[in-house]
Amino acid sequence: MEENTPKKRTRLYIIVYGLTLVLFLCYFFFISDHNIKTHRELNKKIDNLEEKIIYTKNQVGNAYTFEQLYADSVLLEKYAREHLNMHREGEDVFILIHE
Repeated sequence: MEENTPKKRTRLYIIVYGLTLVLFLCYFFFISDHNIKTHRELNKKIDNLEEKIIYTKNQVGNAYTFEQLYADSVLLEKYAREHLNMHREGEDVFILIHE
């Protein structure tokens, strides 16, 4: 006849609780609606949208797009003179600041 000692009961409880915890974690991370795959996909979407926000803010802040400046050398020179205060050698540039 096997005795039901406190050590054996404690060991049984630890095994049951451990198994329950493992099953719950497997359900939570792989089966439920809040699983790891869903979180990865949502994080990728968030990163992509944040990049688009930065790109759009840069486009709104600039008067011309990069493609426009790259295609038209006259427009590039105009942009460089107006926004970057560049000038040719031997040329004087006066910047008027309205206060």
